[in-house]
Amino acid sequence: MNSTKNKSTSVIQKRLTNLSKKKLSKTPLIKKMIVGKKNIAGRNNLGKITVRHKGGGHQKKYRKINFIRNKDSVGIITSLEYDPFRTAFIAAVYDFLNYDYFYMIAPKNLNIGDIVKSGFNAEVKVGHSLTLMKIPVGSFIHNVSLKENKKAQLSRSAGTNSQLIEKTSKYCRIVLSSGKHKFLSSTCHATIGTVSNEFSFFTVIGKAGRNRWLNRRPTVRGVAMNPVDHPHGGGEGKSSGGRSSVTPWGKPTKNGKTSNKKKSKFLKR
Repeated sequence: MNSTKNKSTSVIQKRLTNLSKKKLSKTPLIKKMIVGKKNIAGRNNLGKITVRHKGGGHQKKYRKINFIRNKDSVGIITSLEYDPFRTAFIAAVYDFLNYDYFYMIAPKNLNIGDIVKSGFNAEVKVGHSLTLMKIPVGSFIHNVSLKENKKAQLSRSAGTNSQLIEKTSKYCRIVLSSGKHKFLSSTCHATIGTVSNEFSFFTVIGKAGRNRWLNRRPTVRGVAMNPVDHPHGGGEGKSSGGRSSVTPWGKPTKNGKTSNKKKSKFLKR
């Protein structure tokens, strides 16, 4: 792991830890795949806050990633880049068969100049995309699609992977990083390897200002508020006991259901 520490001009700067990004390109390569995105700051179409603690932050542009690598292609990695919208690094690929550029999630140990394939002729190699039926049992995969010919949704963040542990003619069973088992169609696509930037959890923010750059606003405890603002608010001095933990809207947060999630028949806990 390559990490850099700033000179300790203050106590906060001592704690600040950044991961080294020397191998990444300074400027994005594929301009047509970069689009502007408005910061809605957690508000819906009526302007009401639906997601709290969001707002501000540095201006950033979205990179269009190819999550449906199911067609025959042979490409070469031309650059590795930073993506402000995700924790993993991305790779710019030039496709020899289709004469086009595209972005993909960069797996671990992928370097500039490597060849990546997808489709019927792809081999079992890091960065190659192929169907689950062609991947050997025990392989580590990422960018897994839930349905045939749909974009990948599983194991896309930094350092994550899934493992293929069982195969039949129709279904495959994989284990996610969380430990959950999932049954998928054997025609679903996945990419071989583990997602890059696996040491991203070592990053230490160090100060509140860096969180503000990342579009994160402060989180205030309910007991520090007034009764009009939160059910935990009010009281003489520091009062925290003698009441059940609830959300700002009065719903209990412990010893009960907090959501109405339907159990999928393909999910095994």
